[in-house]
Amino acid sequence: MIQLQEETYSILNEERRAQRAARRDRGSHQVTERDRELLGYIGEQYAITLDQLAVLIGRSYRTARGLRDRWCNAGWTNSSRLSVDLPPFVWLTSRGTTIAGSRFRTWQPNHGLVPHIEAVTNVRLLVEQQLRLGQWRCERSLAKGFASRSEWRAHLPDGVLLTPEKTAIEVELTRKSRKRLEQIVLDVGIAYDQVWYFAPPRLLPVLRELAEAAPYSNVTVHRYPPNTAELSAATRSA
Repeated sequence: MIQLQEETYSILNEERRAQRAARRDRGSHQVTERDRELLGYIGEQYAITLDQLAVLIGRSYRTARGLRDRWCNAGWTNSSRLSVDLPPFVWLTSRGTTIAGSRFRTWQPNHGLVPHIEAVTNVRLLVEQQLRLGQWRCERSLAKGFASRSEWRAHLPDGVLLTPEKTAIEVELTRKSRKRLEQIVLDVGIAYDQVWYFAPPRLLPVLRELAEAAPYSNVTVHRYPPNTAELSAATRSA
């Protein structure tokens, strides 16, 4: 009887140890280089949508959602629908910022900015990943070139496409005063070899007028959402 009890206790202890090991495995999250690369990309863009994550990894929306869930369970990202008109966004937690080795401050959601953030990433995915026109340098990286926020600086574009030339990318979704737009076009036109504007149809007339008057004739205006075929043809003929 005693031997039977000892065997029973031994079996129960083995089962408990196996259960504890299984719980530990479920709670552990191995970080891959691919994780760090993707999390770093998210940090550069402030946040990206699930749709954009699917494009970035070249997989289905379902696969992107599973990857997002793994990151959220690990505590590396947060995810929520920040705009009723847009898919759920994914952004880094402070832990995710550390995991990614990101140089940028952990972003706190700003509902008013998310349409612009989404649009800039759409343009980046198109010109950098789909059309492979060059390497993207994000606005956050450009801002790091200044010693402090108090230091005066010219207008920073939403990104810079690095090819043999430096092409400033501007995504304009809302109407600014003409005077403000004139100053921005002047600033980026002087600072960069080329300037590409992306804007919805209602903003195209004034932007094209300003582009024609730009002192260096280096400003080109494209519609947003961009037409891939038109943009590809325009860049080949440039």
